[in-house]
Amino acid sequence: MKITVFNQKGGVGKTMLATQIALYFNLKIVELDPYGILKQLMPNKVIKLGLRDNISENIDDVVFDFGGFDDARLDKIATMSNLIIIPFNPTLVSLGGTLKSYYKVKDLNDNILLIANGYIKEQDVKDAIEFLEEHIKESIEYFAIPFTRAVQTAENEIVSIIDLPKAGGLKKHTYSKIAKTFEELMEIIKNKIQE
Repeated sequence: MKITVFNQKGGVGKTMLATQIALYFNLKIVELDPYGILKQLMPNKVIKLGLRDNISENIDDVVFDFGGFDDARLDKIATMSNLIIIPFNPTLVSLGGTLKSYYKVKDLNDNILLIANGYIKEQDVKDAIEFLEEHIKESIEYFAIPFTRAVQTAENEIVSIIDLPKAGGLKKHTYSKIAKTFEELMEIIKNKIQE
């Protein structure tokens, strides 16, 4: 299984999603972001590559976590991936970079899932998808994740958001809804990989 998480726009939740996917499916993370610090936080789970390091075609069971810039290795990685995930914030500022990123990978791999990350209002997601589909000229597959503080808790504890309610007590009450959202996302990812 090879999953690529990519968007040239920074701050859209690429690393958070790569981490959550890796924890859920028990995958390694290939950190391609030169400014990323995942290797320091999860030394046994992360393979850190510099800007000049090549990707082996034999690598498997990984999530590729790209930084928010144009990486020359994207073509090779996107082609060999089972799924491309493009996270974005449903804001006007994010949509231009998201559209550019979609066009960049579409001809390399058409198994793409867009993830509207951190939305406040559902209408913002609808407007963003409408904008993207207008420009792409076809319907797109997407999933929406609401804004949640669970992301910060999961990152601080380096755990799956899905596992947060299992701690019981207040965490069970606080995080059960967002855990279900992430379970739905992981099921969609699993199904898309099997297509």
